[in-house]
Formats: sequence, C-alpha cells, structure tokens
Amino acid sequence: MQRVVFLCSGNTCRSPLAAAILRARRPEADVLSAGLAAHEGSPAAESARAIARERGLELESHRAQAARNELFAGGAIGLCMTRQLAEEARRRFPQAADRILSLGEYAGHPDQDVDDPIGQGDAAYRGMANQVAELLRAAEQRSGWLFLQAVGLGSDHAGLILKREVLSALRQAGIPALDYGTDSAESCDYPDFAQTVGRAVASGEMGAGILICGTGIGMSIAANKIVGVRAALAGEGLAAELSRRHNDANVLCLGARLTGPELAREAALRFLRTEFEAGRHARRVAKITAMDLDNP
Repeated sequence: MQRVVFLCSGNTCRSPLAAAILRARRPEADVLSAGLAAHEGSPAAESARAIARERGLELESHRAQAARNELFAGGAIGLCMTRQLAEEARRRFPQAADRILSLGEYAGHPDQDVDDPIGQGDAAYRGMANQVAELLRAAEQRSGWLFLQAVGLGSDHAGLILKREVLSALRQAGIPALDYGTDSAESCDYPDFAQTVGRAVASGEMGAGILICGTGIGMSIAANKIVGVRAALAGEGLAAELSRRHNDANVLCLGARLTGPELAREAALRFLRTEFEAGRHARRVAKITAMDLDNP
C-alpha cells in the first residue's frame, strides 16, 4: 500500500484521529497526517486524545506537522477532511493534485465533509471520529483491491487526449492517480511509458496501471515484458472487467484510435472496481506467474 496523508487545518484533531483510526484498521499501511495551517509541534487537542483513548488509540505522542511537498512523494494519496481543504491542497501541491481528494470524495460521498469540532466538547469529537470511521469503511468497500492505492497512467503522443479523458473520469470517481507522461503531442516512443508505469505497478509503487497508445497493442506487448505485470488490451467495459475477474490483470491497455472516450472511461472504471475472482482462475494465473520465474 502507498502512503496516505490525512490533511486538516491545524493537525491537532481531525487528521491525527483519522490517521490513528486507519492505522488500527490497516497496521501495514504507511499513514501520516499534516495540517495546511499547522503550528509545528503542537500536541493533539485534549478532546481528540480523549476520544482516541475511548477507541484504544494513542494520540498522546502526536505532534503537529505542516503539509509539505515531500509527504506526497512516490504516489502518496492525500485525503482531506473537507472539499475546501482539498481544493487548497491541490493548489498548494499541484504535482500531487490528481492524488488529493476529500475523504468524502474518496469514499463515494462527495458532499460529505468532516467539519472541525473545535470548542464543541467530547460529543462533537466522538461524532467526528465515528464519521471518519464510516467514511473509511465506505472507501474500503468501494475501492476493493485498490484501497489506499493510486493508479499510474501513461501514454504516448497518440494516447494523450484519451488519457486526459480517463484521468478526468478517475478524478470524478474519487480514484487517486499519477500521470507518468507524456504531457506533449510531440512524437515519442510508447515502450518508455510502458516500462515506467509497468515497473511502478510491479514494484507496488502503484496499485494498478492504465496505458494508452494508438491501438493499445504496443503498450500491452511492452508492459508484459516486465516481470509481475499482467497487461490486458481491452476496448470496452466487459473485456476490462473480465481481465480483472478472470486474469487478475494489473495494467489496462487502451487504443486511442480504436476506443472512444465514453468506452474508455467505462473500461477504466470497471477495470479498477473489479476484484479478482480467484477460485479456478487462481491456478491459471499461478501458471502465468511461473512463466515469469522461468524467464527472468
């Protein structure tokens, strides 16, 4: 799983509590918190510490830190307590804009903000913590295999416009993404981007990948040269879904000259929202994995 950075204003109540709740649910996750207007070194609010103790969590050692660029390195996801904070964070950290969302957006409840309970007593803090926990549960159910992971996208010049369409669809769906290029219409070579995105997926830096060239064929051939990548060329939603369900594909390849924007958006979302069925398919995927081991 990638790093998750919870963001609020002062980093003394909402974001540290959210981070503590997620750590308890996912001990293996790299979870941090920060504030857009934090006073460095401030302790967590007393009511936040009290509610943490009620939940068996620890905030006594927490000290506030200010949000900064380094926190978002390596595909980290930023989850803000409100939509307004998310807008401010995207302005402040444009390099991570496609990976910064409000917690409500990420959970599929885009109109739901986690408001600041400061000065309202333990009951308000308790309600805030319950709201955060519910949103995290909703996000986990919604994201499935991609929970707490971002998607890496890459294209050559032929796939640039369609890639922007797909990126827009991911943003609207609350799916964090990282664009590995190209960002120019100037002619370039698709294997370069297939290699970059493929390696990010194989290493676990990205949870999944989407690659786009003129037909998608070159991208799929190139990406499948990387050990650990199972790239599937799919031009519509059902094929994309089945590539996940039956083949445990972790990279979707699209052809900009063959697939229109609506089909591409549908294919991407169905791909990213589908779990691997395992069962009899697990045996077959294991045989594919064994081919990697035989041909390192």
